[in-house]
Amino acid sequence: MAELSFSVVIGEPELISPESPTPVESKYLSNLDDQPSYRNHMPFIHYYNPRRAGERRDPATVIRRALSKALVHYYPLAGRLRHGEKGKLVVDCCAEGVVFREADADVTLDQLKMAAVGGLRPPSPFLSKFLLDDLWGSVFVTDSPLLRMQFIAAVSELAREPNRSDLTRPPVWARELLTPRSPPRPSFPHREYDPNPNTEPASSGSEIRDKTQISIFFTQSEISALKSQINGPKTSTFVAITLLLWRAWTRSLGLRSETRLIVPINTRRHHQPLLLVGYYGVAVVISCAVAPAKELVSRPISFAAGLISELKSRAFDKEYRASVVDFIEMTRRPWFRGEGTLLVTDVSKLRFVDVDFGWGQGLYGGLARGGVGDVTGLVVTSLSGYKRKEDGEEGLVALLSLPREAVDAFQEKVRRGIALRSALL
Repeated sequence: MAELSFSVVIGEPELISPESPTPVESKYLSNLDDQPSYRNHMPFIHYYNPRRAGERRDPATVIRRALSKALVHYYPLAGRLRHGEKGKLVVDCCAEGVVFREADADVTLDQLKMAAVGGLRPPSPFLSKFLLDDLWGSVFVTDSPLLRMQFIAAVSELAREPNRSDLTRPPVWARELLTPRSPPRPSFPHREYDPNPNTEPASSGSEIRDKTQISIFFTQSEISALKSQINGPKTSTFVAITLLLWRAWTRSLGLRSETRLIVPINTRRHHQPLLLVGYYGVAVVISCAVAPAKELVSRPISFAAGLISELKSRAFDKEYRASVVDFIEMTRRPWFRGEGTLLVTDVSKLRFVDVDFGWGQGLYGGLARGGVGDVTGLVVTSLSGYKRKEDGEEGLVALLSLPREAVDAFQEKVRRGIALRSALL
């Protein structure tokens, strides 16, 4: 990586409020929204062609105005989380606004590409310069500004068309669709919430913060090679990459007893009642696979593939989401099991790179780092679409956070797995 030094002039934080009056009320959060393991801040970063951006007004001015207009529609996001009865969070729609900070850096995009391994691909070694007020874990989640990713599409639409007042897809709150049954009756085991045997959940995010951020690029040919060893084209890309990462992660961490994989599953189109178009609450449930560590790494990869397929099939059962909501209600918002657990979430179909504020498609758009949770031992992996610019080859990026002492072993085992399967073709 080339040496690069540059300065960043950071403006004062300002609160952006809705541009017109909004309802003053308290909003119910579903049990899926209100989970301790979700109480964290997830940083994203978007890069755009500076020449396209210069064709419009000052980018900060464009976004600032669009943000204020979007908050009229998404007014709960201008509010604050408060503690309600028995520790449950509610949204106080007080229109206090979200934090906006403008910054100017004396560096070009081309310089950033040349200085970082993988170009603009995360994790960026310069993230600390660009990400202001970086918060880890569940610190300052209550009584602080809110933001959700679905909101970005609305902001970008209003940035492109500053004179419009409506939205193509109006937001829908409708959390009452996910209230627990009376009485609650969980119908599945929910091992993702098993208590940690040796540790208590962290609240500062220190476990994740102390890990090393890495990313691994998988070419389409490598992905095809992985699939061919399982069930050919019938195997999903998610299953192929996840089983490779899970096995390599289990080996590199030297897990002795059991190893766990937890995966968020989108329930918007697979469960009753159907969530309305425009719903912007949490609509994912977590499903868990548990295996003896020795079996996972020693048995054929079809064993891991079967566990992952079973995990996904279970979560798509029409009863599963209701079971999760009821389980959380009965156990009073449990934490996800962190120790010995790998969490893999696939964001490749969300196409963050396509978010257009008026200066075209992004050069990169998505997660800025791998670790975002604050459960002890939790590792977050995101798979996202990416085109490697130096040779134009497309593929997927796996973004992870790992203990420093496990990084070399993990990368070696992943690459060995890819090379072995490619050689067998």
